[in-house]
Amino acid sequence: MDKKTIIILTLSILLFSYTVNAEEKNYCDDADANMKWEALIKEYPDDMGLHALHALRLGLCLKVGRGDISIDEAKEIFKNVKKAFIDRKLDELLENTKKEGKGL
Repeated sequence: MDKKTIIILTLSILLFSYTVNAEEKNYCDDADANMKWEALIKEYPDDMGLHALHALRLGLCLKVGRGDISIDEAKEIFKNVKKAFIDRKLDELLENTKKEGKGL
């Protein structure tokens, strides 16, 4: 697998786990989730999409902490942006695969 595929799969698995549970869990206070994010940033320091999602997460956590938005609202915002990010990465991967002449 190439690096892009690994990144997409890692993000999909990691980020999907944050939206599966319908209960109102505050992942901002989850030490394990915070460590996973930091590990991803260290592993892929040049991935600006990942940095953007991480920055979004930090900003949403700040807003939840201040009471500007609810946990559910923050999760919805993150889910929508994450989906758009993953969709874009998949489109790029498919386009690159077509250009290289490698069908899926």
